[in-house]
Amino acid sequence: MVKRNSFIDLQNPKTRRALTEGEENYHKIIELAREGVAIHVEGIIVYANQKLVEMMALNSAEDLIGEAVASLVQEARREISRELELTMLAESEELFSVEDVYERQDGRLIPVEVSAIAIQYQAAPAVQIIARDISERKKVEAEIWEYQEMLKRLSADLILAEEAQRRDLAIVLHDHLGQSLAMAKIKLAGVLNSTEDPDLREKLKAIEKDVSDAVKQTRSITYELSPPVLHELGLIEALEWRLDKFTDETGVITSYDHNVDTIELRNEQEVILFRSVDEVLKNIIKHAEASIVLLTAQATKYSFMIKIQDNGKGFDTDILKPQGRKAGSFGLFSIKERIEYLGGVLDIQSGSNGGTVITLIAPVSLEGF
Repeated sequence: MVKRNSFIDLQNPKTRRALTEGEENYHKIIELAREGVAIHVEGIIVYANQKLVEMMALNSAEDLIGEAVASLVQEARREISRELELTMLAESEELFSVEDVYERQDGRLIPVEVSAIAIQYQAAPAVQIIARDISERKKVEAEIWEYQEMLKRLSADLILAEEAQRRDLAIVLHDHLGQSLAMAKIKLAGVLNSTEDPDLREKLKAIEKDVSDAVKQTRSITYELSPPVLHELGLIEALEWRLDKFTDETGVITSYDHNVDTIELRNEQEVILFRSVDEVLKNIIKHAEASIVLLTAQATKYSFMIKIQDNGKGFDTDILKPQGRKAGSFGLFSIKERIEYLGGVLDIQSGSNGGTVITLIAPVSLEGF
């Protein structure tokens, strides 16, 4: 560093004796501070406390006095750091903080929380900065972020594993139980046609009806577990099937609009998006009291959007925040985690006045769209 001697050296004993009693007390307090403190006039440091010296891995305040305050900051951030300080000083007369990155003498970068306030120093306009080393906080934040990302991956892995189990079970039901029931129905029909005993025929018809009901229930369970339409025809067709099923179950008026007939997505994208829509529709049944549901699927070259809109009673979206989450809101929270795992966004617009719009947006790459 190149020393500049155009300002009073406050570390000099003679200079200290010239300070007023108030200034002496002021500096004593600052020297005991747990944060790094510096005062600069026109961008040049005229005072630095011992904590800032230690933060910057220097030997004494002499190494900072006369230096540009910008020299504290990582070189690549110096211009934006200057703008941040000017913004702080211009927008508030009170102390408030921004985050920055300082570069120590040994080259190590440290994240800091910096506050700046305009002051009068030795009868001259000056700026006091307070810098707090937030390395530990950033480390904890990074660990929390990593943990959250791991939970998102786990959530996605769980839904994919669940989908695989659902599909396996559906195949077993269809290929084994379903076929066995179908064969039993055929044999019953043969026995029924071969007997003339009215009592026996009546009993066989009752059994045949039970078997027919079992076949229908098995088929319904198979589709509920893992709709073949999703794996055979794709997401666009699967969404239409799910909406038709929703209408049959509830009697709610529905509409489905899409700008593509087919779309090729990764398996995890198809499964997560389909199950997310399924969860939203189930929530509408449970809570919305809606009479109309509109579903829109829109593809662009770089994204795929699904919008579900209802005219139900709506809800306070604050329940999705950690401090406001209530029992029963985990479904939407789970959808949010899964969509974010795909790199996408979940947007919810609702209110107590009625109506809800839930938008799922996932990044995709559709060549030739």
